[in-house]
Amino acid sequence: MLLGWCAFALTAAHVVPTVVLAFLQGALSFAVGSTLIAYALYAGADSPVLTGGLATASLNVGAAAGPVLGGLAIGAAGFREPLWVSAALVGTALCVAAGSVRLGDREGPG
Repeated sequence: MLLGWCAFALTAAHVVPTVVLAFLQGALSFAVGSTLIAYALYAGADSPVLTGGLATASLNVGAAAGPVLGGLAIGAAGFREPLWVSAALVGTALCVAAGSVRLGDREGPG
């Protein structure tokens, strides 16, 4: 997704790449959201109602924060900037996920 957002930002002035990348990034984003909820439910099997609520709430925070950050980016630097903000958010998420995996490896099994 990170490469997709970067490619989208770099080619946003051209119609065909914009249409193709808008479709691809939308499909990937939809798939990632569903996958994250499924993973959270699997990881929190002892309390599926609480886990499902927290997973959904976290996606709702992202759904609210995204337009706010995008609007601020448009106001600061123009209409292409939200694409770079999206790339930065994905990059941040990848760093957090990598750190989480490393911490999980240290804890050992179980």
